[in-house]
Amino acid sequence: MTPRPALRCDRLMTTRFDFADAWWFRGPLRALTIAVIVFTLLSLAPALTDGTNPDHVRALFGIVVLSAFVLGAVLFWVAISDSYVEVSGDTIAVRFESFFNVRIPVEGIVDVRPLDPQPRFRFRWGLATNFRDRISCSHGGRMLVLTLSEPVTVRLWPRTLLVTRFWLAVPDDQAFTAAIEQVRAAASAQPVTLRAA
Repeated sequence: MTPRPALRCDRLMTTRFDFADAWWFRGPLRALTIAVIVFTLLSLAPALTDGTNPDHVRALFGIVVLSAFVLGAVLFWVAISDSYVEVSGDTIAVRFESFFNVRIPVEGIVDVRPLDPQPRFRFRWGLATNFRDRISCSHGGRMLVLTLSEPVTVRLWPRTLLVTRFWLAVPDDQAFTAAIEQVRAAASAQPVTLRAA
């Protein structure tokens, strides 16, 4: 009987960090959607119950427009929920609101540090860029600056940017930094320089 081979465990596991819950967008979107549905149905009810055939046709058209609006709101809701950062063996994959994707090579990261929190409102919400060398992704929380040794080509419609700095805000920023350090150490790279806030 031949011995069974030992199971090989990959030491470079993928770690996923979700961006913060975008309450500042979800709440108003939910309120707006409910208000539009209620207003539209109350406005169309007389045409559907007491109206003539042309009124019924117009009311049905209004319901189709309402359905398109609700579908758009749901798509935005799903898109904003699809925001995360994955740290794996040699890359950091960023997906933000289904509209932005980038893969950052781990060996190209030369510095990870907290962003100066002043002013507090600076690039805290959504996707932002200076259209030169920086992209920011945040739904709120402490922002970390990833500085790269060489630029990464990023397509941000309608432009293509050469980005050397990524500002990312994930709720567990310490675990995110530790994951980057672990992956770099596993790849036998130099450790990331971490500066105090």
